[in-house]
Amino acid sequence: MSKYSYEFKLMVVKEWLSGQNSLIELVKKYAINNDHAIREWRDHYLVTGSIGFKNQKTYSQDFKMTVLNYLETHSQSEAARYFAVFPSTTIANWLRTYRKFGYNGLKPKPKGRQPTMGRKRIHPLTPEQQELADLKQENHQLEMENAVLKKLKALVDQRTEKNKRQ
Repeated sequence: MSKYSYEFKLMVVKEWLSGQNSLIELVKKYAINNDHAIREWRDHYLVTGSIGFKNQKTYSQDFKMTVLNYLETHSQSEAARYFAVFPSTTIANWLRTYRKFGYNGLKPKPKGRQPTMGRKRIHPLTPEQQELADLKQENHQLEMENAVLKKLKALVDQRTEKNKRQ
């Protein structure tokens, strides 16, 4: 259960976006601990059109890895807005899990209560497994950079071709 209701969050965000009160005034008026919460509510509202979680999303390993790669050049809040992952602390949890357990730690967990017998535990990676996971991540990063450079070259070639015609 969250500290603030869906209706309250929506009211505060709409009041801020309408320009009735500044962010600092809203924090004081409604006795909210800090302005970070309101900023996160605003981002969530602007990206998804609502605030709150009616349905919890499950993200794939590859999606989580893409978000973590995006973090190398962007902040956590920017990544949350870009990929519509709210709250942004979810991304921090993914990063912590990745650092501790590697790529396999990012697998989506099954919903519901776990059976009491026969459950498998995720164990920290051996140094060889961690090195392999790091190499896979580096390979993925290099493939992405290569694709961006190819696209950039194609755009530059297209622009020079267009300029030659004129």
